[in-house]
Amino acid sequence: MVATWDRRTPAERDRVRAMVLGGWIPAVTSFSPFWASYLDRVGVDPARVRSGADLETIPPVREANVVGAGGPGSPALVLRPTEKQVKAGATFGTLLQVARGIRRRGAAGKRTALLTEYKPIHLHPAGRDGQLTIAYTRTDLDRLHRTGARAAQVLGLSSDDYLVSAVPADGTLRFWGLYHLALGSSLLAVHARGHGRPVDDTVWAFRRVPATAVAVPTADAVALAAVAAGSGADLGEVRMVVVVGVPPDDERRHAVADAWRAAGSAPTVRVLALWAPAGGRSLWAECADAGRATGLHTYPDLEVLEVLDPATGRTSDGAGDLTYTSAGWHGTGLIRYRTGDRVAGLDDTVCSGCGRTVPRVLGPVTEAAWEPRLATPAGSERIDVRGAGAVLAGDERVDAWQVELRGPTARRTGDAYVVHLSTSMQPQALVDIDRRLTDAVGHSPLQLLINDSADVNAAVATHGLLVDSRPRMPTGQP
Repeated sequence: MVATWDRRTPAERDRVRAMVLGGWIPAVTSFSPFWASYLDRVGVDPARVRSGADLETIPPVREANVVGAGGPGSPALVLRPTEKQVKAGATFGTLLQVARGIRRRGAAGKRTALLTEYKPIHLHPAGRDGQLTIAYTRTDLDRLHRTGARAAQVLGLSSDDYLVSAVPADGTLRFWGLYHLALGSSLLAVHARGHGRPVDDTVWAFRRVPATAVAVPTADAVALAAVAAGSGADLGEVRMVVVVGVPPDDERRHAVADAWRAAGSAPTVRVLALWAPAGGRSLWAECADAGRATGLHTYPDLEVLEVLDPATGRTSDGAGDLTYTSAGWHGTGLIRYRTGDRVAGLDDTVCSGCGRTVPRVLGPVTEAAWEPRLATPAGSERIDVRGAGAVLAGDERVDAWQVELRGPTARRTGDAYVVHLSTSMQPQALVDIDRRLTDAVGHSPLQLLINDSADVNAAVATHGLLVDSRPRMPTGQP
């Protein structure tokens, strides 16, 4: 007998992962031209990918790879396959559902089974600038419903709660994930804020329900406390503020809690985060039982997570790029998708707060850590400084290197990047390096600084190959 999703041993998790990957990878490559072409190009046989170690044989992809490949809506969409493709690539469970449909209703039953599993019926924008499309089949929406119930359970919300949400109805996962969280846990939720509307628009909701919890974008959490206090409603039952966004640092978490206590909430009000990476399929929550943040609790039966060194693409035991495989989902399939979000690491140990055994994403979390917007004469453009590694690490004339992101100055608007090199290259060769960096990163570096090898290596040992020197905005600010 297998334990519940959040109490499995590492061995049980590995067995579930092998089961999911073993059927899902061949299905995605059978039904999606993008993934079929990609795995063929990198020389990986989909049928042989049955474990986390097998998955690591597939080179990771970035948003630019997926979005830039063209195709209807998004090349990663697993579009409705033909019956022949289903027979060749579907999982045993899907084939069983099709067989049952045929037995019960003939051709109509078969069609219903195929549409339920494979036809995208819901889309939302994702990615850095909304260019990635995430699609959900009916079965995927059932999964989103289920993960919503799980997130509510991790947060400590139940059918007895009343939730007022100030998350804008913007059509993204942060709204839909919260919507399904409420449905999945059967709590009463008021989604009070329209897209593009100020947080003040939620004031009416506090007069309608005796709120026990609120959900709000991190940047609006303090302002919402003032709005709620001004509603004239009794806030004494509010015991939880769910900040939707990257987990805030301790200072901001305390500021939010203090603002709600001042507004009249329960004295023990908790501030917990709900977040997902760009391209994620469901929201992850912090647990309610720790007394302190122990990380975002994930769903190992529905996704495979890795942390990769942003410069080399190799697996990292510490901080790096959060990399996501949407195992089991059909509307959109993402295989080793490098989100570009920097996390402090993954923790596979038992949570000290709630006792769950699921992997937890550790913070601080920085969204789009290595994909900033640079100010240019044409306006602004997105770059990817991770591309510098492919240029510099592969050049034998470079003894040591480091890429540094810098923020705006009094003389320059926008971010910029600087390349520190230890090399004996001549000026003309450096011009070539600059050109190749421009192609790989998307923009020319602000400077190429030539330094002593010992200095560069010492800086790398302290800060890594890619270092972010930009002033940190308060967590959760736009």
